[in-house]
Amino acid sequence: MVAIPKRGTGINKSPYALLGLKDLPFPTEAVVNPYNLDPRRNGTIYAESPVKSEIEKFEQLLIRPDDFTNRVRLSFLWSKGGENKIYGRGMGKTALLRYFRQRINKDWGITEFKGQFSAAVVYVAFPSQVDRRYMEQLAWSALVDICKNGVLDASRAALRLETLTPEQAEAAIETSDGSQNLDNLLDDTILQAKNINTDDLNKQIVERLKKDGIQPQIAQSLTQGQFEQYLRTLRKDGNLEPFYIPRDTKNLDYSRTLLFNDMVYYLMAAGFAGGYLFIDDIENLVDLMTKKHRIEFAKEFGLCTVRPGYANTAYNFFSSVLTTHDQASKALSQAWDQAGLSTIARLDTNSPNSVELPLPTINQAREILVAHLDYYRINETEKGTIKPFTESGITSLINKRQHPRELLSSAAKVVLRAVEKKVDNIDETIVNEAMDSSSVTSIPDFSEGIDGAI
Repeated sequence: MVAIPKRGTGINKSPYALLGLKDLPFPTEAVVNPYNLDPRRNGTIYAESPVKSEIEKFEQLLIRPDDFTNRVRLSFLWSKGGENKIYGRGMGKTALLRYFRQRINKDWGITEFKGQFSAAVVYVAFPSQVDRRYMEQLAWSALVDICKNGVLDASRAALRLETLTPEQAEAAIETSDGSQNLDNLLDDTILQAKNINTDDLNKQIVERLKKDGIQPQIAQSLTQGQFEQYLRTLRKDGNLEPFYIPRDTKNLDYSRTLLFNDMVYYLMAAGFAGGYLFIDDIENLVDLMTKKHRIEFAKEFGLCTVRPGYANTAYNFFSSVLTTHDQASKALSQAWDQAGLSTIARLDTNSPNSVELPLPTINQAREILVAHLDYYRINETEKGTIKPFTESGITSLINKRQHPRELLSSAAKVVLRAVEKKVDNIDETIVNEAMDSSSVTSIPDFSEGIDGAI
């Protein structure tokens, strides 16, 4: 007999309720993934105050709402870690990138730049180490993010709105209740019902994009909202990831041109004044490079981002931010010099173009923990407190684990231990028990919306 799965009702009491929490507030794996839907993993929960000065420097270098055209073109986000490669990771670089990505992309810079113009963040990451076609894989990663982050729909809607007559535009976005819905611009059925010939509309936009320098086939796919499908045709397997497949590299052959020419022209046509390339996990890109490959990559990177050769540099469109740490930078620094990039942005922590994230102080580590607790509190009046931790408990945890990634993953173990013990506060004893690896043998799955709802 077939067993029918039972849907969760969402009314089960949370095992964390005794601690005053809706769910486990800390990530069991404290690695930020901007595409993950879990707010503990995607950077949604973010304590600004511990990195206030670093945020301000980032803003001075790269945001500059009153002087946007003179923002820096190339900068670095460092984690303090000395010679220790592992220590340099998990310091919050990805979380800070995600913070600015969210700030800008939530309305394409309308709020960030005080309604003066729009900008977009494109996030580049390498989930595993790259061993060839480095710049091409970087460009492909950016194109994959562009397909995910909503900027293509926003651009397509903007171009349609601009191409329609004022009367057509007003009719297109009007809803039955008299309000306005810009999503209508992406629905051919709605537009056709309002006597708008979408075939003619598309033809007008394609011709405009071609005049702006976009390749005809690319202009067609962008206009029809099929750019992702076009990218998939460049691969025999029809996938976007992994970025590199042996003996099937047609996608990489075109990736740099698609990103640094066609996409720049397209975003400019849609009204974007500029954008950002946030290039994360740079160590996965450079770790396997030979000296020769590092020099080649540095030269290609410069050509695409700061030297004449592409529309991107002709129009100073993308500003690039690379996350790095001492170990990764040493692998690339000599090639950086030989490619002449040091005259533009010196690859060291003392460069004016660098922002460095230090190890949090004890008070800053405390604020990081409180931000996560606040996100999952049952009682809103307890926000800003350390509950359910006691003073001895939170002090003991921070003294044992001050590094951000270790702090958060250890905090998860501590809360899980408190749940196992069925206590309503977390003192030093609970912390010490949790930090003994033998005390917690497994991590139960208390998913929000199933066991985690109140």
